[in-house]
Amino acid sequence: MFDSNLYKLKVYMLTGRLLHVITIVELLIAFLFVPLIYNIDTSQDLFQTGLRYFGIAFFTSLPILSQLDARSRYQNYKQIKDQFYIYGFDKRILNPVLKSRCQRDAAVISADELGLKKECVDYYKKNGYRWYHIIPDFVFTHPHFLLSKYFWKTTFFVPKYDAKVDYSSVQTPYHNTQSPITLPNAETTSC
Repeated sequence: MFDSNLYKLKVYMLTGRLLHVITIVELLIAFLFVPLIYNIDTSQDLFQTGLRYFGIAFFTSLPILSQLDARSRYQNYKQIKDQFYIYGFDKRILNPVLKSRCQRDAAVISADELGLKKECVDYYKKNGYRWYHIIPDFVFTHPHFLLSKYFWKTTFFVPKYDAKVDYSSVQTPYHNTQSPITLPNAETTSC
């Protein structure tokens, strides 16, 4: 049980590693700027009062949004891993996550656990993506998308995904057992 939770924590940290670094940087910035903003004299000016509270809200919400994004990437990781396991490597699994660095990271980690990392990385390289492509494509092509309900739902509020495969009983490069896999609401199949 403890090993399982430790493994989940490790995967969570890996799938959102860029987002966790961003969270740490945002926390440092917040610890530097929030006290400065809080100490602004707002006794005479309503605009400065509004600016003060907006600044405090802004700097304190950034780390929260980064962690919501990291949680969503972990849900993507579980879903993509299931799809790779059930269907094998298929570029159609990667197409929906192609344009976001954090989603690509989640896909690479899930592919790596199933021995498909090379195919996954090669597909991203074939499509022109490298490690330094951090900002999602839509920021340049459709910046208004940042204000859409769909963006907020798929970036910060992805529903919890329960894995369809019990990987503790599956033979993969990291889980070597010969037990049959268990799919919910399905017959048991052997490896």
